[in-house]
Amino acid sequence: MALRSGRRRAQATRSFWPLRLSALGTPTESLRIERVIAVSRLFLTAIAFVAIDLDPIQPRAYEPIAYTLLILFSAHSIAAVIVLRRRQRTTLAFALTTHAIDLIAATVTLPMAGPNNSFFSFFLFVLAAAAFRWGFRETAATAATAIVLALIYGQVAGSWNVLALGGGPNEFDRTIVRAAYLAMMGLLLGYLAEEGRLQRAEGAAIVAVLGKIRVDAGVTRTLNAVSEYVVPLFNAADLLLVIEDKSGHRLFRWSPSVGWSAGPVAAPGESPTPDRLRYLFASPDQSLAVQRRWLPWLMGSTYIITILDRIGRIQDRAHVTIPQAFPKAHPFRRFVSAPVSLGDGWSGRIFIFDPRLDIRLIALTRFLQLLIQQVGPAVFNVYLLDRLRARAGAIERARVARELHDGVIQSLIGVEMQLEVLRGQDAVKTTTAGEELKRLQGVVRNEVLNLRELMQQMRPVEFDPEEFLDYLADMVQRFGRNTGIAAHFSSPLKEVQLSPQVCFELARIVQEGLVNVRKHSAASNVLVRFGVQNGYWALEIDDDGKGFPFEGRYSQVDLDARRTGPIVIKERVRAIGGQLAIDSTPGHGSRLEVLVPQ
Repeated sequence: MALRSGRRRAQATRSFWPLRLSALGTPTESLRIERVIAVSRLFLTAIAFVAIDLDPIQPRAYEPIAYTLLILFSAHSIAAVIVLRRRQRTTLAFALTTHAIDLIAATVTLPMAGPNNSFFSFFLFVLAAAAFRWGFRETAATAATAIVLALIYGQVAGSWNVLALGGGPNEFDRTIVRAAYLAMMGLLLGYLAEEGRLQRAEGAAIVAVLGKIRVDAGVTRTLNAVSEYVVPLFNAADLLLVIEDKSGHRLFRWSPSVGWSAGPVAAPGESPTPDRLRYLFASPDQSLAVQRRWLPWLMGSTYIITILDRIGRIQDRAHVTIPQAFPKAHPFRRFVSAPVSLGDGWSGRIFIFDPRLDIRLIALTRFLQLLIQQVGPAVFNVYLLDRLRARAGAIERARVARELHDGVIQSLIGVEMQLEVLRGQDAVKTTTAGEELKRLQGVVRNEVLNLRELMQQMRPVEFDPEEFLDYLADMVQRFGRNTGIAAHFSSPLKEVQLSPQVCFELARIVQEGLVNVRKHSAASNVLVRFGVQNGYWALEIDDDGKGFPFEGRYSQVDLDARRTGPIVIKERVRAIGGQLAIDSTPGHGSRLEVLVPQ
């Protein structure tokens, strides 16, 4: 809800005027700025009274006029201070009104200055106030307005000596010099103010984003909280984060509107996946500012690409080609992108599509670089904390599994042996008690098997891909030894080239499949095979039990449509981008087949 409301605010802003990052101030900051300007205006008035006493107006006949204007300006200054002290917030109308009065006062007092022009400081105050309030554009506009007013006065004063107050025909020449001073001071103050406000706004934005990060929220909730602030901050259409797992050779994508999505796994040494070619088309040390230009006569578009290095310098000789699949998947007019690095195992890129902040795209890219440099480690710490919690949970589960094996399971096995001894006594062999003891012995044996399976599920699956086949063989052998079902493992392969994540999921699939065989199939034999089939890694679990409650071969799409099949196995197959099929003959067994692209 917060993200949608932020987008509505951003869309409403687009319809009026593009935002500038340096203009994204809070009401409290705006009020503080107006109060500072009001006090400065009051000081300027007091200094002007002292300046008149030290350097009287010439001719002296115009001195009362100067004092009258200063008294009116003092009343304006005092009124502004009083109003701002009583108000809890200010408005743009108030700022524009006081700014216009200041500019008019500077123009009116200009004829009172005489040749030395001590009142020229009023123009400088107006420029400084515009720079302190807004930024470069407003300061430049104020300087241009002041220059026009000064030139108008100089022209009039040069034509009619009565207004020149001793200046004569040379007054227009002096006004040209004053206009040059105004232009220089306006550009200088405006540029310094814009850069200063931009840096303060960047710092405030980074602090605000860091404030959205909570270590107990988890990675997904943290990304949602950060995006709810970043998307309106850039006044952007969308955000996309692309992360590559270097160890697993898999690409993950995240956006506020879609959430997480994963691409297929790429085995080591093989060609990059289409997802990687689509998104990671720039080198890991390059940031991009991309503008799309439509060319109607060519019925297409071209890209204006600016490439920055890690410290924000433009790389003139670097070259990046945007693949055609990228704009098809994410239409844009322009975007900024920066690399993301999360430790040694994760790297990727963030894209901000169609930002509408009214600053240069290159400056926006540098700001994104700075934002990622500051916020990325904090998000990575949240990820590490999640991993630490998962690791701690795995250690605790392993401890509980050991306790089950050394405590509860051993006790139940002891109870089962005692029941066997009691059943063997002649006094109970042919009685009802003997049958009851047999039933209780079966219950105890079944619970022992359930606890052993639970213990196996609780233990972390830790092995290298080189040990994958040995791990499966040991699992199948242990299953047969514990259950009494004739279980065999077969594979023509000597080694496999799979990522650790895929190996983990396949091992869990075999484990879940064997549990289902014991609980539901009433099978006497089970065969687990792993090999290669038509460019796929092929895993098969074949048993001679009762089979599933359907006949024939069903793919995963068919199983989902009928809402049948093992749910856990279907989810794990989907997680690794594989294909699931079940071939069942009721009363004669079933075969579960999992295909994973090589």
